[in-house]
Parts: sequence; C-alpha cells; structure tokens
Amino acid sequence: MRRQTHLVFGAVAFLVYSYPLYLFLKIPMNMILLGFFAMAFGSVMPDVLEPARDWSHRGLGHSRHAMKGAAELFAVTAVIGLFQVFDPFLSLAYIASGFFLGYAVHLLADSVTPAGLPH
Repeated sequence: MRRQTHLVFGAVAFLVYSYPLYLFLKIPMNMILLGFFAMAFGSVMPDVLEPARDWSHRGLGHSRHAMKGAAELFAVTAVIGLFQVFDPFLSLAYIASGFFLGYAVHLLADSVTPAGLPH
C-alpha cells in the first residue's frame, strides 16, 4: 500500500478519535496538531522500520503481534490522555496515542492486502 494511502487512513481515524475530544473536553488546537503529526509519523513508521524491498518485506514490525501491541498501547495512552483536562502534563499521552493510532491503522490497512500480515 502506498504511503499516501496510509496517511489518509490514519488521518480519518485520527479525526474520528480527536473531534469528540475537541468538542467535549476542549483539547487545544495546538495539542490536536501535535497529535496529528504524531499520527502521521506513526502511519509511516512500519515502512520506515521495514522498507519494501520485495513482497516479503513484512517482518516483526508488520506482524499481527505488532498490530495488537500498537492497538493496546493506543488504548492505554488514549485513556491516560483523557485525564489531560485535569493535568496538562498528561498531554504527552495524547500525542503518544496519536502515534500508536497511526501505527495500528497502518497495520490494519496492510492486513487486508493480498500479502496480509505475518503472525
């Protein structure tokens, strides 16, 4: 899958994730922008770690285990990030959640390709 496709999927997932937080928790726009950049970085990170040299470039960074781990880390950092309203230092968790969301969405998109993800 192309880099631009991963970025679009990540951006859509990030907007679905962040828009309710912006509406209800009043997350500042600069924090959303930082989270968006972290998501973009996470969306391309699997291909940075394992560049596509041939059809078998998918190793540990493109595995189902990596997808499960990224999804779990997203959930943990997203829950911690919800408390940023009470403690501004926890906003780093929101940024980290953007990164892990981008990584997980990248692997989810790759999982539906004909090559799929290795176990």
